[in-house]
This record gives sequence, C-alpha cells and structure tokens, in this order.
Amino acid sequence: MRPTLFAVALALVFAFPSPTAQAGGEHEPTGARFAGMGNSGLTVSDLWSMRMNPAGLAGLDKAMVGAFYQSHYLTKELSQQGLAAAIPLGKGTLGITGDRFGYSLYNESKVSAAYAMRFGEGLRIGVQFDYLSVRLGENYGSANVLTGELGIQAKLTEGLWLGAHVYNPFRAKLGGPYDDRVPTLVRAGFGYTFSPKLLMTLEAEKDIDRKERFRFGAEYHPNKVLYLRTGISTGAVQGHFGAGVVLDRLRIDLAMSVRSQLGATPIIGINYAFK
Repeated sequence: MRPTLFAVALALVFAFPSPTAQAGGEHEPTGARFAGMGNSGLTVSDLWSMRMNPAGLAGLDKAMVGAFYQSHYLTKELSQQGLAAAIPLGKGTLGITGDRFGYSLYNESKVSAAYAMRFGEGLRIGVQFDYLSVRLGENYGSANVLTGELGIQAKLTEGLWLGAHVYNPFRAKLGGPYDDRVPTLVRAGFGYTFSPKLLMTLEAEKDIDRKERFRFGAEYHPNKVLYLRTGISTGAVQGHFGAGVVLDRLRIDLAMSVRSQLGATPIIGINYAFK
C-alpha cells in the first residue's frame, strides 16, 4: 500500500472512531437494544450486558445466544459484527462474546469472558476479562492486550436500580508498534421501572482522559410482542431510536443512532433464548 493510501486509511479510522476503543478512540456499548436507548442500560439484564455492564448477566434465567451487525454512518469499512452466548449456572451466569470492527486495512477485535453472580434479589456483581487486538493491513503491524471490567447492579427501591461499571481499571496499554493506552472508563446511572410497560434510564460516563458524557434512554413495552425505544447521548450529541419484537424465544431488535454531521448508524440484533 502506498504511503498516501495508508495515511488516508488512518485518517478515516480516527475521523470515525470505533466503539471498541482498542486504539484509544471511543468505547461505546454494542447491542441493538442499548443503541436504541441512547447507548444506556447499566441497570438492565440482557445478553449484551457483556458490552455494557457484566453484572447484568446475573439477571438472566435462560441460556441465550445472539448476534449483531451495525454499519457506522452507513460505511462498509466501518462495519462491526459480533456474537455472544450466556449460560446461567446456579446463582451465577457465564458469558462469552466476540466482535470485530473495520476492514482489511484496519481492524479491531475483542474477545471477552464474563461471570456474574446474584446475591439475593437486590445485588448483582460481574467481572469480565477482555482480549483486545488491533491490526493494520499491508504488514504495518499489530498489537494485543489483556484488560478487564467490573460491574455492579443494586436494587434501591421496588422500581429503582443503581448500576456502576469500570472498564480497564488497570490502565492497560497496547503493545507492538503502538504506545496508546486503552481508555479507562467509569460509568454510573439509574434505571427506574415506572410500570411493567415503561423503563427509563439516566447515566453518566467519565473517561479519565476526556470530558464526561451523559445518556438518557426509554423503553416502552405496549404489549407482549413489541418494544419501542428512544434516547439521547452526549459527547458528540446523537439521537437514538429503536424497536424490538419478541416471537416466542426469538427477539429481534433494530436501532438507529443519528449524528448530525456524520449521518446514521443502523444496527440489527437477534437473540435466541433456550428453554
């Protein structure tokens, strides 16, 4: 690859930073349900809690598998896809997930293993280990690092939950030809269930090296089949919209995040719950 083309590839990556943050960019959650709720959900129990707050795995009562695909700003080179699986084991749940972002000239991948346990009906704690990899095409090098996460969910009142999450508390750095430090993030927020049909979330995130961000989300469940979602997130302000349908043990979620200067990011997720 000619140096000019290489520079263009790097400019593209850092102009549209990926959500996995292996190279020191943004670290946003993945999962169509969370995306539709303003990238919030620290208090939610979901298969994709492994990309939000691993403590949420402890609220699952069935084994589940899932997959997602999203295209950042409708750009093929900025697409991301992933798989996840979770198995309840007594009072705990074991989960594994992996995803990949990018294309042949630049890509990031993440493989994670998590375990969460519930303590009574009001406390869940989860730990997770992540193996991150960044690769540049045309033999320009690669880097790998192991880091971790810690999450908690606590029930404060009948409808109010507190969630907190720390990503990369050890301040791990990428090796190889890079000298970038993986972001260290602290997140906290609340989720309030007004009724079986309405959940609202409010959360804050602080990257040690960046300004704080805020996220708000709402999920409306008008009947047994349909979910409607919306939200807003700051940093670069984005509007979020989503919907989901539940067909027996199959759940299909669609979401769209819109950033005024860059456009839309659609995402689709499919989850299947075993008996």
